[in-house]
Amino acid sequence: MVAGRAPVSAVALDAEQRSVIEASPDDWLLVVAGPGTGKTQVASMRLVHLLRTGFYPSQILVLSFSRSAVATLTRRIKRLDLKDEALLEELRHLSIRTFDSWAFRMLRQSGSLPAELLRRTHDDNISEVSERLADPADDALASRLENVRHVIVDEFQDLPGVRARMVTELLSRLNDSGKAKIGFTVLGDPAQAIFRFADRARDGAPSTDPWEDLKKRMGTGLTEIRLEKNYRSTDQLATLAASMRKILRSNLLDPASKLKAMRVLLDRLPLSPTGERIDSKWMTSLPRGSVAILTRTNGEAMRVATMLLGQTEGLPAIHFRLKLSGEGVHAPAWISALFSHYKLPTIARTVFAMLHARAEANLDVSVRAVIAIPGFEQAWRMLAHAAGQPDTAASIDMESIRQRLEWPDSFPDDENQVTAQILVTTIHQAKGMEFDNVELLESRPRKDDDSPADPLEEANIGFVAITRAGLQIRRLPAECIYRPLNDTPFPHGRSRQVGWGKMLNLQMGLRGDIDATSFVDEEILGTEAKVSEVQQTLLRQTSALRGYKVALRRVTAVPESGRHRDARYELVLQGGELHGLVLGRTAWQLTEDLLNVLWSRGYGLPNNIYNLRIGEVVTLTSTRDEHRAIPDPWRSSLIWLGVTLFGTGDFKLWKRKGQ
Repeated sequence: MVAGRAPVSAVALDAEQRSVIEASPDDWLLVVAGPGTGKTQVASMRLVHLLRTGFYPSQILVLSFSRSAVATLTRRIKRLDLKDEALLEELRHLSIRTFDSWAFRMLRQSGSLPAELLRRTHDDNISEVSERLADPADDALASRLENVRHVIVDEFQDLPGVRARMVTELLSRLNDSGKAKIGFTVLGDPAQAIFRFADRARDGAPSTDPWEDLKKRMGTGLTEIRLEKNYRSTDQLATLAASMRKILRSNLLDPASKLKAMRVLLDRLPLSPTGERIDSKWMTSLPRGSVAILTRTNGEAMRVATMLLGQTEGLPAIHFRLKLSGEGVHAPAWISALFSHYKLPTIARTVFAMLHARAEANLDVSVRAVIAIPGFEQAWRMLAHAAGQPDTAASIDMESIRQRLEWPDSFPDDENQVTAQILVTTIHQAKGMEFDNVELLESRPRKDDDSPADPLEEANIGFVAITRAGLQIRRLPAECIYRPLNDTPFPHGRSRQVGWGKMLNLQMGLRGDIDATSFVDEEILGTEAKVSEVQQTLLRQTSALRGYKVALRRVTAVPESGRHRDARYELVLQGGELHGLVLGRTAWQLTEDLLNVLWSRGYGLPNNIYNLRIGEVVTLTSTRDEHRAIPDPWRSSLIWLGVTLFGTGDFKLWKRKGQ
């Protein structure tokens, strides 16, 4: 231990927690940590302990399954009551990554072209990393690991197939070098394994147990520690969780019997007083504290969000956020707020200090708060990391920033996360998150012959849902929302939520649905003055625009061609003082998917699509070779503001002539 530093923490710890935190840095630990047992706290204090033993932040690799889990761990580290300023500074330099973004980073640093990596799936990139780690002759990628002295892996039970293999190959490769033993701390809970469906979707084969695979690979040198005591939930919820865990760990029940027993316990949960349907008024009756409305599918989550929004022009008085599984990541608006007028190829730290101070002085206080511009030091550090440079860099290459805006985890959302009292999301997406209260939407009535492909995974999903709550959990009857949308495949690997009825409801707002350049294209918006108006509106109305209604109005990109493939849709604001303002235009991707779902059934493209909402105002960029009519300063900076969309586009169906 480094001389002069205090013990790890004065926080009361039980014996099992302390044995994990204070284990030797070269120990191989497999930590079974159930909900509420302090897993995130233990992981963060384990990091502190490693730093206090003399490790540098760059020597510790921290990997987690999801961005939400990464954000939770990052926030917990920030909340540690540490008096050591040097240690706090080291923690600020610690990098915590998802498995997807780490694989991307490793391949990029080993010579792979970023454009090619972005065209591939995360699973393809991860599989390549695993193959290269397993190849003793491949030194290019392994050389990137020479500095690693300890690995922390969170949520290990949720690693289906390729990710579990990557972790196992990583830990094996680190310890096959013939050098000093490299320790690791792997945390998770087999009772919360709810992502085995990902493997079945790929090849139809059931996923192997990553815990058993790791034990076999690492042998007798592995120490397993169990964290049992629930510190987070009320006694009633802790007792319920313990009963569920007992069912899941029973050797006397087969998977189908476990699922049946879990459903009996779930059916005993109290009902939420919803009336006939949930709406914005129902939200006012929700208990105080953080609330999660959890659903089984994205289609159900979208229905919940639509009904909570109702017919309001913007978001309801009570702020809620919709978070879908597989949701894309976007660059935050503060980057454009700082750089949209900057024209030089590099920016020096001293110049950035002036830009940052100017933004602080010129932007309204409310705008600064919503855009969430980080402090100068934090903003510089984030930009330097995104550009692939050390945060001590004296200057940053602007082209590197633009190229990396779309890269995974270039700008983690844990730094300035927009909070909401209510989160609408799926059980899978809520994994690793904690709430005071949970409203759990029941699935539609099950058929008598309902037999899921993996009943044990279904039982685990119920356990995860129950254990997200610390104070209270209630059931939402399935009938309190309209019939859920169905996940439907589209070309090029896309999928959208679709509902057929008197109107077609089609999920819109996927990455690629909107033409990124259209928000500053003079030919699309009409005049240079209109471009400026749109950009100023996006900057100064950021808060008001969240949840704002948007209609899509059909236009033709090349009117004289008369071809359907040239059809695009303008993004037109609906209601309020901004009614009628055209923000931008959709891309061919959306038109292609509309034609895919409509044309073979004899339907034509709609002229108007309604009921979409603005998600966030975000930073966008484009390449210099598009030859679009972009006025300055955006033509020079190649950085501007745009919006994301969420929800379903709703429109009436009409038959084409002769159909």
